[in-house]
Amino acid sequence: MNMHLRRVACGAALILVTACGHPGEEAAKATASPSAATGVDLAVATARAIQATPAAADSILRAHGLTPAGFDSLMYDIATDPALARTYAEAMRDQGSP
Repeated sequence: MNMHLRRVACGAALILVTACGHPGEEAAKATASPSAATGVDLAVATARAIQATPAAADSILRAHGLTPAGFDSLMYDIATDPALARTYAEAMRDQGSP
C-alpha cells in the first residue's frame, strides 16, 4: 500500500513539474481529445479517492476499472503531455484538499 501511495505522490509531483515547466509546448497543443479529457477525469477521480482513503487504494482502483499498473500508465501518459498535465494539476488544485 505504501508503494502505491509513493507512486501517486511521485506522479502528482511529476505532473505539477510538467504543468509548470514549458508553456510554449502547451500553446502548440490547442485542445486535448475527448478520450484524453476522460482519462484526466478518471485520474483525478481516482487520485482524489485514494488521497481521501489511502487504506482502500486497491478497492478504489478496482472500482475505477484500473490496476496499479494501469493507473501508473495513465498518470505517466498525463505527465508526458503538457496540456493534460496542466488540466490534471488545475483539476486537483480546484477540488481542494479532501
